[in-house]
Order: sequence, then structure tokens, then C-alpha cells
Amino acid sequence: MTINFEFQKLGNTFVAQARGFDLSKKLMPEQIHQIESALAEFGVLVFPNQPMNPIEQNAFICQFGPERPSLFKEVAGGSKTLIDVGTVDDNGNLLDQNSLQGAYNLANRLWHTDGTFLKLPIRLTGLLARELPPIPPPTEYADMRAAWNSLSHQQQSDLKDLKVIHSVVRSREQVGFTADKFTPETLKVLPPVVQPLVRIHPFNRHKSLYLASHASHIEGWPLEKGRRLIEELIIYATKPQFTYSHNWRQDDFVLWDDRWTMHRATPYDGPHPRKMRQCAVHEIEPI
Repeated sequence: MTINFEFQKLGNTFVAQARGFDLSKKLMPEQIHQIESALAEFGVLVFPNQPMNPIEQNAFICQFGPERPSLFKEVAGGSKTLIDVGTVDDNGNLLDQNSLQGAYNLANRLWHTDGTFLKLPIRLTGLLARELPPIPPPTEYADMRAAWNSLSHQQQSDLKDLKVIHSVVRSREQVGFTADKFTPETLKVLPPVVQPLVRIHPFNRHKSLYLASHASHIEGWPLEKGRRLIEELIIYATKPQFTYSHNWRQDDFVLWDDRWTMHRATPYDGPHPRKMRQCAVHEIEPI
């Protein structure tokens, strides 16, 4: 059987559009390999016209690894690993920004990598455009491999062995949702974790920075000194030459490799609902 799929590069250093796939159906092994290979090469894949229901979307992402348990409620009719990301709740009411879900949405506007505050961090994330306003806000992506490659040899030498403390509290407190607003149960199941500042991709052995708004400080460094370095690196890694902005279309599905990309939502406070559905799989062992 001939498999007609292709990847067309969209950004300067990363991101590609994928053609020839129907993600609502079970993928063949060759297709899974092609997607994994393309993720290692391009980091972010855009699949147009993929109107998946929750069951189909969950079945798709489960072909790539262990499901990420949801921090929030289960999506009706689907898996509790899916997260509805939007500006309204199930009844069409605007979300309260002081709620956990509201804080999640606000924190999404910070540059981040999904799930770095987990002992088994997120490996791949997918986002489906279910309902869009007339002028949808874009999502921006950053190529942390290109950012790493642009550093001097001395800078790379100084950074390559550093360890970073990541915490869900760190990203949420930046949007006003401080630790006292979390339940004791949430803080217990999501303690701070240590991650490397530099990752090596297992598919091709390429190095990249591993950054996120969840990154609190450098292990063994004074708190403020470590935070200054993290902030400086995030600013550097999100320069225009390292970033790509995706303009959403109805039923777009975007899949990205969290091992070497960052992303952020852009602000949207318009009257029209914006409804997205996220799925993800995590690593099978700590980094």
C-alpha cells in the first residue's frame, strides 16, 4: 500500500504542515514512525482539517505513549487525560480567572513547556481547535534547539550541567495564583522536581535548552541569581529568529515535541467563545 503523507516546512528553523493523515483513524506503524521522525526534525506539526471527537483524539495520542493524567475535570464522553482549554465553561459562561482553570489559562500566556513540573514530564502535546472566534488569537512556539546552537561554546559549557527546580506554583504565582490558593492535596501530588537545563533528544542526539515558566531556580544557586539566569534565557530563546506564530483554523490539530520547544497562548478577551481541546503523553522515565 502506498502511504501518501508529506511534511512541508513552515518556519525558519522548525514547524511543518503535515498532509495525508486522518488522525481520527488508527495509524499504521509507518505513519507513527513518520510523525515521530518529523517531530524530531520540525518540533511542531500542523495537521489541518482534523475534526476529532474526544474518543478519537484520546485514541490518537495514546498511540504515542502513556497518557498524561488531567489536573482538571474529565472531558464529557472522552478520557480524563484530555483538557478543555477555552474562555468559557461547559454552559457558555466566562471562566473565573481566580479559579484553578482560570489561572491555568492565564499562565498559558507565559512561555512554557508542558508538564516540566512533573517527575515524568510531558513528551508530546496536541491541541485541537474546536470553536474559534472570527479572528482567532495565535499560539506562538519557540525553537530551543536553535537557541542553544546559537550560543557560544563558552556559554554552552557554562550551562550544560546545570539543574533546575521546576514547580507548578512558580508559573501560577506569576499570574497571581499563589501557593495559598492551591489545595493541600494538589501541592502534595505536585511537589517541586529537578530537571536538566539542557536536554539531549533521544531520536537524533541534538541538544536544546529545556525551559519553562515553571522553572523556579537553579539547583545550588541563590534563588534570585538562578531566576535571573532563567529569565534571561527565556528572553533569549524567544527572540523572533527562534519563534513561529500559528494562525488557527477550524479543526486544526497541532502536535508538538515538548523536549525542545516552548509555546505560549496570546491574549484573547473577546465576546466570542474560544474552545480548544488538549491531549498529551508523558515520558516513561525521569529525564
